[in-house]
Amino acid sequence: MIPKIQITDVGYVVPTTQQINDGAWQIIEASLGGNASRVQGSPQYQLATSITAIVRDSYDQFVQLANQFDPRYSQGIYQDALGEIYFLQRKTSTRSSVTLRFSGLSGAVIPTGFIVQDSFGNEWETTGNATIVEGFAEIGAQCRISGSIQAEANTITTIVSALNGLDSVTNPDAAIPGYEEESRTNFEERRKESVSTNSKMTDAATRGAVASLDNVIDVYVKSNPTDETVTEGVTNYPLIRNSILVSVVGGVDYDIAWQILVKAGTGCSFNGDTEVTVYDTDTYPQSPPEYNVTFLRPTNVTIYWRVKLLDLSKLTVEADLNIKAAIINAMSIGSTRARIGGVLRAAAYICKISSVDSQIDLESVEVSTDNLNWKNVIEIGVDQFPVSSSSTISIVGA
Repeated sequence: MIPKIQITDVGYVVPTTQQINDGAWQIIEASLGGNASRVQGSPQYQLATSITAIVRDSYDQFVQLANQFDPRYSQGIYQDALGEIYFLQRKTSTRSSVTLRFSGLSGAVIPTGFIVQDSFGNEWETTGNATIVEGFAEIGAQCRISGSIQAEANTITTIVSALNGLDSVTNPDAAIPGYEEESRTNFEERRKESVSTNSKMTDAATRGAVASLDNVIDVYVKSNPTDETVTEGVTNYPLIRNSILVSVVGGVDYDIAWQILVKAGTGCSFNGDTEVTVYDTDTYPQSPPEYNVTFLRPTNVTIYWRVKLLDLSKLTVEADLNIKAAIINAMSIGSTRARIGGVLRAAAYICKISSVDSQIDLESVEVSTDNLNWKNVIEIGVDQFPVSSSSTISIVGA
Protein backbone atom coordinates (compact mmCIF):
# COMPACT_ATOMS: atom_id res chain seq x y z
CA MET A 1 0.00 0.00 0.00
CA ILE A 2 1.02 3.59 -0.50
CA PRO A 3 2.51 4.91 2.77
CA LYS A 4 0.84 7.91 4.39
CA ILE A 5 2.28 11.19 5.61
CA GLN A 6 3.36 10.86 9.24
CA ILE A 7 2.60 13.83 11.50
CA THR A 8 5.17 13.89 14.30
CA ASP A 9 6.17 16.25 17.09
CA VAL A 10 9.00 17.59 14.95
CA GLY A 11 7.04 18.02 11.74
CA TYR A 12 5.86 16.03 8.75
CA VAL A 13 7.57 12.93 7.39
CA VAL A 14 6.62 12.52 3.73
CA PRO A 15 7.21 9.26 1.84
CA THR A 16 9.74 9.44 -0.97
CA THR A 17 8.69 9.18 -4.60
CA GLN A 18 10.15 5.68 -4.74
CA GLN A 19 8.13 4.59 -1.70
CA ILE A 20 4.95 5.93 -3.29
CA ASN A 21 5.77 4.18 -6.57
CA ASP A 22 6.39 0.87 -4.76
CA GLY A 23 3.01 1.23 -3.06
CA ALA A 24 1.31 1.91 -6.39
CA TRP A 25 2.82 -1.28 -7.83
CA GLN A 26 1.56 -3.24 -4.83
CA ILE A 27 -1.98 -2.06 -5.58
CA ILE A 28 -1.64 -2.95 -9.27
CA GLU A 29 -0.13 -6.35 -8.48
CA ALA A 30 -2.99 -7.11 -6.09
CA SER A 31 -5.57 -6.01 -8.67
CA LEU A 32 -4.08 -8.06 -11.53
CA GLY A 33 -3.30 -11.17 -9.54
CA GLY A 34 0.45 -10.61 -9.34
CA ASN A 35 3.43 -10.86 -11.69
CA ALA A 36 2.44 -7.71 -13.63
CA SER A 37 5.05 -6.65 -16.18
CA ARG A 38 6.92 -3.47 -15.28
CA VAL A 39 8.17 -2.82 -18.80
CA GLN A 40 8.24 0.89 -19.56
CA GLY A 41 5.42 1.80 -21.91
CA SER A 42 3.05 -0.93 -20.77
CA PRO A 43 -0.44 0.07 -19.56
CA GLN A 44 0.31 -0.96 -15.98
CA TYR A 45 3.60 0.97 -16.02
CA GLN A 46 1.75 4.11 -17.12
CA LEU A 47 -0.88 3.52 -14.45
CA ALA A 48 1.73 3.16 -11.70
CA THR A 49 3.51 6.29 -12.90
CA SER A 50 0.26 8.28 -12.96
CA ILE A 51 -0.77 7.12 -9.49
CA THR A 52 2.67 8.05 -8.16
CA ALA A 53 2.48 11.53 -9.70
CA ILE A 54 -1.03 12.15 -8.33
CA VAL A 55 -0.17 11.05 -4.79
CA ARG A 56 3.17 12.88 -4.86
CA ASP A 57 1.44 16.09 -5.90
CA SER A 58 -1.28 15.76 -3.23
CA TYR A 59 1.35 15.18 -0.53
CA ASP A 60 3.36 18.18 -1.74
CA GLN A 61 0.25 20.34 -1.71
CA PHE A 62 -0.53 19.24 1.85
CA VAL A 63 2.99 20.09 3.05
CA GLN A 64 2.83 23.43 1.24
CA LEU A 65 -0.47 24.23 2.95
CA ALA A 66 0.86 23.12 6.35
CA ASN A 67 3.88 25.40 5.94
CA GLN A 68 1.57 28.38 5.50
CA PHE A 69 0.83 28.25 9.24
CA ASP A 70 4.52 28.85 9.99
CA PRO A 71 5.46 32.56 9.73
CA ARG A 72 8.92 31.57 8.50
CA TYR A 73 7.49 30.09 5.31
CA SER A 74 4.02 31.59 4.82
CA GLN A 75 3.30 33.74 1.79
CA GLY A 76 0.44 35.45 -0.03
CA ILE A 77 -2.96 35.50 1.66
CA TYR A 78 -1.75 33.04 4.31
CA GLN A 79 0.98 35.43 5.37
CA ASP A 80 -1.60 38.24 5.32
CA ALA A 81 -3.76 36.16 7.68
CA LEU A 82 -0.87 35.68 10.11
CA GLY A 83 -0.19 39.41 9.91
CA GLU A 84 -3.77 40.13 10.97
CA ILE A 85 -3.03 38.46 14.31
CA TYR A 86 -0.63 41.33 14.93
CA PHE A 87 -3.00 43.90 13.39
CA LEU A 88 -0.63 44.26 10.43
CA GLN A 89 -1.54 44.64 6.78
CA ARG A 90 0.88 44.15 3.92
CA LYS A 91 2.06 47.49 2.62
CA THR A 92 1.04 48.33 -0.89
CA SER A 93 3.65 49.72 -3.25
CA THR A 94 5.50 52.72 -1.85
CA ARG A 95 6.57 55.88 -3.61
CA SER A 96 10.11 56.88 -4.47
CA SER A 97 11.54 59.65 -2.31
CA VAL A 98 14.15 62.30 -2.91
CA THR A 99 15.66 65.43 -1.40
CA LEU A 100 15.04 68.54 -3.49
CA ARG A 101 17.12 71.70 -3.35
CA PHE A 102 15.19 74.87 -4.14
CA SER A 103 17.03 78.08 -5.00
CA GLY A 104 15.62 81.55 -4.93
CA LEU A 105 14.92 84.63 -2.86
CA SER A 106 15.47 84.29 0.88
CA GLY A 107 12.16 84.27 2.71
CA ALA A 108 10.23 82.53 -0.06
CA VAL A 109 8.19 79.63 1.31
CA ILE A 110 7.98 76.28 -0.47
CA PRO A 111 4.64 74.74 0.60
CA THR A 112 3.77 71.13 1.26
CA GLY A 113 2.53 69.43 -1.90
CA PHE A 114 4.46 71.70 -4.27
CA ILE A 115 4.89 69.82 -7.56
CA VAL A 116 7.97 69.58 -9.78
CA GLN A 117 8.85 67.26 -12.67
CA ASP A 118 11.80 65.13 -13.68
CA SER A 119 13.22 64.72 -17.17
CA PHE A 120 10.83 61.83 -17.90
CA GLY A 121 7.76 63.83 -16.95
CA ASN A 122 7.17 62.13 -13.60
CA GLU A 123 5.74 64.48 -10.99
CA TRP A 124 7.21 64.83 -7.50
CA GLU A 125 5.56 66.61 -4.58
CA THR A 126 7.12 67.99 -1.43
CA THR A 127 6.26 66.25 1.84
CA GLY A 128 6.81 69.31 3.99
CA ASN A 129 7.28 73.05 3.75
CA ALA A 130 10.45 75.08 4.08
CA THR A 131 11.64 78.65 3.85
CA ILE A 132 14.52 79.60 1.58
CA VAL A 133 17.43 80.86 3.68
CA GLU A 134 20.59 82.33 2.17
CA GLY A 135 19.46 81.39 -1.30
CA PHE A 136 18.29 77.79 -0.95
CA ALA A 137 16.18 75.28 0.97
CA GLU A 138 16.14 71.49 1.02
CA ILE A 139 12.87 69.55 1.31
CA GLY A 140 11.92 65.92 1.05
CA ALA A 141 9.64 64.91 -1.80
CA GLN A 142 7.91 61.81 -3.12
CA CYS A 143 6.96 60.69 -6.59
CA ARG A 144 3.23 60.91 -7.21
CA ILE A 145 3.38 57.47 -8.88
CA SER A 146 3.99 54.48 -6.61
CA GLY A 147 6.56 51.84 -7.41
CA SER A 148 10.25 51.79 -8.24
CA ILE A 149 10.51 55.12 -10.09
CA GLN A 150 14.14 56.18 -10.55
CA ALA A 151 15.48 59.69 -10.88
CA GLU A 152 19.18 60.23 -11.40
CA ALA A 153 20.91 63.16 -9.71
CA ASN A 154 20.06 66.57 -11.18
CA THR A 155 17.15 65.28 -13.30
CA ILE A 156 14.28 66.82 -11.29
CA THR A 157 14.53 70.37 -12.56
CA THR A 158 11.14 71.48 -13.91
CA ILE A 159 8.91 73.79 -11.86
CA VAL A 160 5.31 73.10 -12.83
CA SER A 161 3.69 76.18 -11.28
CA ALA A 162 5.34 79.56 -10.76
CA LEU A 163 6.03 80.55 -7.15
CA ASN A 164 7.09 84.01 -6.06
CA GLY A 165 10.76 84.08 -5.14
CA LEU A 166 11.53 80.61 -6.51
CA ASP A 167 14.15 80.40 -9.26
CA SER A 168 15.09 76.75 -9.72
CA VAL A 169 15.00 73.25 -8.30
CA THR A 170 17.17 70.17 -8.57
CA ASN A 171 17.93 66.91 -6.78
CA PRO A 172 21.61 66.73 -5.73
CA ASP A 173 21.36 62.96 -5.22
CA ALA A 174 19.52 60.16 -6.97
CA ALA A 175 16.06 59.35 -5.67
CA ILE A 176 15.47 56.42 -3.35
CA PRO A 177 13.33 54.06 -5.43
CA GLY A 178 10.01 53.04 -3.94
CA TYR A 179 9.02 49.43 -3.52
CA GLU A 180 6.45 47.35 -5.24
CA GLU A 181 3.98 45.60 -2.95
CA GLU A 182 5.76 44.56 0.25
CA SER A 183 7.64 41.32 -0.35
CA ARG A 184 7.20 38.14 1.68
CA THR A 185 10.62 38.59 3.28
CA ASN A 186 10.14 42.24 4.21
CA PHE A 187 6.64 41.62 5.58
CA GLU A 188 7.92 38.82 7.82
CA GLU A 189 10.79 41.00 9.01
CA ARG A 190 8.35 43.79 9.89
CA ARG A 191 6.06 41.29 11.65
CA LYS A 192 8.92 40.23 13.90
CA GLU A 193 9.79 43.85 14.63
CA SER A 194 6.15 44.63 15.42
CA VAL A 195 5.92 42.14 18.29
CA SER A 196 7.06 44.88 20.65
CA THR A 197 4.81 47.54 19.13
CA ASN A 198 2.24 47.32 21.94
CA SER A 199 4.90 48.19 24.50
CA LYS A 200 6.29 51.65 25.19
CA MET A 201 9.51 53.32 26.25
CA THR A 202 11.72 50.90 24.29
CA ASP A 203 13.68 51.32 21.08
CA ALA A 204 12.03 48.23 19.61
CA ALA A 205 8.54 49.61 20.27
CA THR A 206 9.38 52.93 18.62
CA ARG A 207 10.99 51.26 15.65
CA GLY A 208 8.09 48.86 15.13
CA ALA A 209 5.49 51.62 15.31
CA VAL A 210 7.30 53.94 12.88
CA ALA A 211 8.11 51.11 10.47
CA SER A 212 4.41 50.26 10.19
CA LEU A 213 3.47 53.72 8.91
CA ASP A 214 2.51 54.13 5.27
CA ASN A 215 5.36 54.90 2.85
CA VAL A 216 8.07 54.42 5.48
CA ILE A 217 11.01 52.74 3.74
CA ASP A 218 13.50 52.29 6.57
CA VAL A 219 13.93 53.14 10.27
CA TYR A 220 16.82 53.15 12.71
CA VAL A 221 16.26 53.79 16.43
CA LYS A 222 18.84 54.21 19.20
CA SER A 223 18.45 55.76 22.64
CA ASN A 224 21.05 57.26 24.95
CA PRO A 225 20.05 56.73 28.59
CA THR A 226 23.28 58.24 29.96
CA ASP A 227 23.95 61.75 31.23
CA GLU A 228 26.63 62.33 28.60
CA THR A 229 26.58 62.95 24.87
CA VAL A 230 27.59 59.77 23.02
CA THR A 231 28.27 59.05 19.37
CA GLU A 232 26.68 56.34 17.26
CA GLY A 233 27.78 54.56 14.11
CA VAL A 234 30.61 54.96 11.66
CA THR A 235 29.89 58.69 11.22
CA ASN A 236 29.94 59.28 14.99
CA TYR A 237 26.53 60.91 14.99
CA PRO A 238 26.02 62.63 18.39
CA LEU A 239 23.18 61.66 20.71
CA ILE A 240 22.61 64.15 23.50
CA ARG A 241 22.03 63.02 27.10
CA ASN A 242 18.83 61.14 27.93
CA SER A 243 17.59 61.17 24.35
CA ILE A 244 16.41 59.01 21.49
CA LEU A 245 17.43 59.05 17.84
CA VAL A 246 14.89 58.03 15.22
CA SER A 247 16.37 58.07 11.73
CA VAL A 248 13.69 57.43 9.11
CA VAL A 249 13.28 57.46 5.34
CA GLY A 250 9.82 58.04 3.86
CA GLY A 251 6.53 58.59 5.63
CA VAL A 252 4.65 61.70 6.70
CA ASP A 253 6.44 63.97 9.18
CA TYR A 254 3.50 64.41 11.54
CA ASP A 255 2.66 60.69 11.68
CA ILE A 256 6.27 59.83 12.44
CA ALA A 257 6.54 62.46 15.16
CA TRP A 258 3.29 61.28 16.77
CA GLN A 259 4.46 57.66 16.96
CA ILE A 260 7.77 58.78 18.48
CA LEU A 261 5.90 60.78 21.11
CA VAL A 262 3.55 57.90 21.92
CA LYS A 263 6.20 55.19 22.03
CA ALA A 264 9.31 56.97 23.28
CA GLY A 265 7.47 59.17 25.77
CA THR A 266 7.36 62.88 26.49
CA GLY A 267 10.13 62.90 29.07
CA CYS A 268 13.08 62.24 26.78
CA SER A 269 15.00 64.53 24.49
CA PHE A 270 15.22 64.01 20.74
CA ASN A 271 17.92 64.12 18.07
CA GLY A 272 17.73 65.03 14.42
CA ASP A 273 17.13 67.75 11.88
CA THR A 274 13.34 67.69 11.48
CA GLU A 275 11.17 69.23 14.18
CA VAL A 276 7.39 68.75 14.20
CA THR A 277 4.81 70.10 16.63
CA VAL A 278 2.25 67.45 17.54
CA TYR A 279 -0.91 67.78 19.62
CA ASP A 280 -2.23 65.20 22.10
CA THR A 281 -5.85 65.30 20.99
CA ASP A 282 -6.37 61.67 22.04
CA THR A 283 -6.01 62.53 25.72
CA TYR A 284 -7.25 66.14 25.62
CA PRO A 285 -9.79 66.79 22.83
CA GLN A 286 -10.12 70.38 24.06
CA SER A 287 -7.06 72.62 24.25
CA PRO A 288 -4.59 69.74 23.72
CA PRO A 289 -1.00 70.17 24.90
CA GLU A 290 1.61 70.46 22.21
CA TYR A 291 5.02 68.81 21.96
CA ASN A 292 7.97 69.54 19.73
CA VAL A 293 9.34 66.24 18.48
CA THR A 294 12.57 65.99 16.52
CA PHE A 295 13.74 63.11 14.34
CA LEU A 296 16.41 62.62 11.68
CA ARG A 297 16.02 62.52 7.93
CA PRO A 298 19.25 60.77 6.85
CA THR A 299 21.16 62.02 3.87
CA ASN A 300 21.48 59.78 0.84
CA VAL A 301 24.88 58.20 0.34
CA THR A 302 25.44 57.01 -3.21
CA ILE A 303 26.78 53.48 -3.50
CA TYR A 304 28.82 52.81 -6.63
CA TRP A 305 29.20 49.26 -7.89
CA ARG A 306 31.98 47.72 -9.96
CA VAL A 307 31.12 44.30 -11.33
CA LYS A 308 34.09 42.54 -12.94
CA LEU A 309 33.58 39.82 -15.55
CA LEU A 310 36.27 37.46 -16.76
CA ASP A 311 35.02 37.77 -20.34
CA LEU A 312 33.22 41.04 -21.02
CA SER A 313 32.42 39.95 -24.59
CA LYS A 314 29.79 37.54 -23.22
CA LEU A 315 27.81 40.41 -21.72
CA THR A 316 24.69 41.11 -23.74
CA VAL A 317 22.66 44.31 -23.56
CA GLU A 318 19.87 42.39 -21.85
CA ALA A 319 22.24 40.88 -19.29
CA ASP A 320 23.72 44.31 -18.59
CA LEU A 321 20.27 45.71 -17.78
CA ASN A 322 19.28 42.65 -15.76
CA ILE A 323 22.44 42.72 -13.63
CA LYS A 324 21.83 46.34 -12.71
CA ALA A 325 18.17 45.65 -11.97
CA ALA A 326 19.13 42.65 -9.82
CA ILE A 327 21.48 44.74 -7.69
CA ILE A 328 18.94 47.54 -7.19
CA ASN A 329 16.21 45.04 -6.35
CA ALA A 330 18.43 43.14 -3.91
CA MET A 331 19.21 46.37 -2.08
CA SER A 332 15.55 46.60 -1.07
CA ILE A 333 14.66 43.01 -0.17
CA GLY A 334 15.62 40.39 2.38
CA SER A 335 19.07 39.74 3.79
CA THR A 336 20.78 41.93 1.18
CA ARG A 337 18.60 44.94 2.00
CA ALA A 338 20.70 48.10 2.34
CA ARG A 339 19.64 49.92 5.49
CA ILE A 340 20.33 52.93 7.71
CA GLY A 341 23.21 52.15 10.05
CA GLY A 342 23.81 48.80 8.35
CA VAL A 343 26.75 47.06 6.71
CA LEU A 344 26.73 46.58 2.95
CA ARG A 345 28.77 43.55 1.88
CA ALA A 346 29.46 43.27 -1.85
CA ALA A 347 29.89 39.48 -1.61
CA ALA A 348 26.26 39.12 -0.50
CA TYR A 349 25.14 40.16 -3.99
CA ILE A 350 27.23 37.64 -5.94
CA CYS A 351 24.48 35.01 -6.12
CA LYS A 352 21.92 37.60 -7.24
CA ILE A 353 24.21 38.75 -10.06
CA SER A 354 25.29 35.26 -11.12
CA SER A 355 21.68 34.08 -11.41
CA VAL A 356 20.94 36.66 -14.12
CA ASP A 357 22.77 34.83 -16.91
CA SER A 358 24.62 31.52 -16.77
CA GLN A 359 26.90 32.67 -19.61
CA ILE A 360 28.61 35.43 -17.61
CA ASP A 361 31.77 34.63 -15.69
CA LEU A 362 31.80 36.78 -12.58
CA GLU A 363 35.17 37.53 -11.06
CA SER A 364 34.36 40.03 -8.31
CA VAL A 365 31.97 42.67 -7.00
CA GLU A 366 33.19 45.83 -5.29
CA VAL A 367 31.50 48.89 -3.81
CA SER A 368 32.49 52.49 -3.24
CA THR A 369 31.08 55.78 -2.00
CA ASP A 370 33.23 57.99 -4.22
CA ASN A 371 33.71 55.86 -7.37
CA LEU A 372 37.47 55.88 -6.68
CA ASN A 373 38.25 53.80 -3.62
CA TRP A 374 36.79 50.32 -3.96
CA LYS A 375 35.97 48.06 -1.03
CA ASN A 376 34.35 44.76 -0.19
CA VAL A 377 32.42 46.19 2.75
CA ILE A 378 30.91 49.61 3.46
CA GLU A 379 29.52 50.66 6.83
CA ILE A 380 26.51 52.97 6.64
CA GLY A 381 26.07 55.71 9.24
CA VAL A 382 22.90 56.17 11.27
CA ASP A 383 22.49 59.49 9.48
CA GLN A 384 22.90 57.93 6.03
CA PHE A 385 20.74 55.90 3.68
CA PRO A 386 22.42 53.95 0.84
CA VAL A 387 21.06 54.51 -2.66
CA SER A 388 22.08 53.26 -6.09
CA SER A 389 20.79 53.61 -9.62
CA SER A 390 21.71 52.08 -12.95
CA SER A 391 24.13 54.94 -13.62
CA THR A 392 26.15 54.09 -10.47
CA ILE A 393 26.66 50.47 -11.49
CA SER A 394 29.52 49.73 -13.89
CA ILE A 395 30.21 46.35 -15.45
CA VAL A 396 33.81 45.98 -16.59
CA GLY A 397 36.25 43.36 -17.76
CA ALA A 398 38.77 41.84 -15.40
